[in-house]
Amino acid sequence: MSKIALVIIFNHQYNENIEILENIYRERFSYIFHLVPFYSGEKKNVIPIYENSYNFQGYLAQGFRDYFRKEFEHYFFIGDDLILNPIINQDNYKLLFKLKNSSSFLPGFISLHNMNLGKGWWRWPRVSEAYNFKINDPSVEIKKQLPSYEKALQSFNKFGLELKPLKYQQIWKTPENFKEWRKMYHDEKSFKLIYNTIKKLHFNGEYELSYPLVGSYSDILIVSSENIKEFCHYCGVFAAARLFVEIALPTALILSAEDIITEKDLEFQGKALWPNGVGRLTGDMSLAYGDENELEHYNYSLNSLLNNFPPNYIYLHPIKLSKWKNNL
Repeated sequence: MSKIALVIIFNHQYNENIEILENIYRERFSYIFHLVPFYSGEKKNVIPIYENSYNFQGYLAQGFRDYFRKEFEHYFFIGDDLILNPIINQDNYKLLFKLKNSSSFLPGFISLHNMNLGKGWWRWPRVSEAYNFKINDPSVEIKKQLPSYEKALQSFNKFGLELKPLKYQQIWKTPENFKEWRKMYHDEKSFKLIYNTIKKLHFNGEYELSYPLVGSYSDILIVSSENIKEFCHYCGVFAAARLFVEIALPTALILSAEDIITEKDLEFQGKALWPNGVGRLTGDMSLAYGDENELEHYNYSLNSLLNNFPPNYIYLHPIKLSKWKNNL
């Protein structure tokens, strides 16, 4: 039997969900920890965290000393609103995720230069945040805590990840999308003059990131014990810099891991459920999307969900436990 830590990340203080999650996983994992904001209870495997949930990579760094054990081979992190396929347990996770002791897992990677290129209604605002991230920010001294730009780029190359400049429209909305902005000009001629000037100067430009960064769906990952300490250090550094978790966490893994398995390497994948089935992350990830209304099929019964879990999926996310009948 492999010794693995299952570490459950709570974005908010839903203490009532701790016991529910214990009931779901205690027969499958011997070592379970919960990272819960501002927890003041008595459960020894619940670790209090003091961090913004938008930067929950900081949870992993803050809780490290409490969940770390030398005997653990991997650390399996999941969100409290993500439910793993019931077939996954501490005895077969390596086989199912195709992991060696030195391997880690993340659903996939999103190259930022592939994002926000279409004209759809939704844009990923984290591309702009990544561009605005500054490694030389004087308010937090992180430059010496991270690999150099050149070493970080070598890590990206090792995993076959390109780092290309961003386009103007990937970072900022173009003036034509601001109807109120356009109303400031009294006639079409004035607007076109300003618009064409901005377009000439900026729209066709290329904008480099100040540090190599990559995105990912980040509510599930597995980190090798060989890399966990360094990984958590980088997570803490990026949390201090207030870098959003879906950029910070995958970048920290790239900088620390020896080998990374993604869903593209597996026979099954995860499924994200969104209103109207609208997928929020695109880019170069092969994540399956579905409509959250399909959960009505289970009558919002946890017992029904676990007994009839779709066999082709590693996980379903999000499953808001407060809406479900706890009939385990």
